[in-house]
Amino acid sequence: MKTLFLSLLLLFSVSAFADPGSPMNDKDPYESYNRAVFAFNMGFNDAVGMPVANAYQNYVPSPARKGISNFFQNLKEPLNVVNALFQGKPKEALSSFMRFSINSTLGLAGLLDIATPAKLKYQQEDLGQTLYKWGFWDKSSFIMMPILGPYTTRELVGGSIDSVYNPTYPYVIQTDLSGRALLFVGSKFVDYTKVVNLTGEMKSQPDPYIFMRESYMQYRMNLIYDGNPPQPKLDDFDFN
Repeated sequence: MKTLFLSLLLLFSVSAFADPGSPMNDKDPYESYNRAVFAFNMGFNDAVGMPVANAYQNYVPSPARKGISNFFQNLKEPLNVVNALFQGKPKEALSSFMRFSINSTLGLAGLLDIATPAKLKYQQEDLGQTLYKWGFWDKSSFIMMPILGPYTTRELVGGSIDSVYNPTYPYVIQTDLSGRALLFVGSKFVDYTKVVNLTGEMKSQPDPYIFMRESYMQYRMNLIYDGNPPQPKLDDFDFN
């Protein structure tokens, strides 16, 4: 873990002043694969995912669901701190550190989100964003993963590394593969329950896959630019 951390610092020192290009690939090089996986995921959603999510929402009390969501969000804060520092955002890193400290203690191990009412806003920072900030992998493509859903290629690689060095794992659950997988699946399921009701709207679109792809790419763009993506230049449009 120490070697990985030092390697990341070295990469940062080499690339801190890189000038990254556009964050996203405007092509879809994996479209055939993506559409096949998208169709599979929709079938899984209808047969398994949605019934389980509905049962969770119907039978688990709202305060308990909120506490579980807060708990998993709090586990991500140390990664937010590390990646904010790597991206040269000391203010955001300090805010995430304060959120983790307050919610882990006064918030009963993160079950209560005390930091947000204290005006410490949650901000997701992951290694996928960091790789773009450093000037690596400036063209990230869209890719669908079975059951797990949409990703960008940069996010997928960055997230895999994030899960390896996440400093919260040793203090929450055993650090073997099964323990990490349990936390990962739990976090993904909670995130899924928050958006499962949007499936109907997506299916009503002329091309549900395109709608989902473009929505997700925009979501990642907003994360990279902290909610303020650059506006397209008028020169980019053909008015003829």
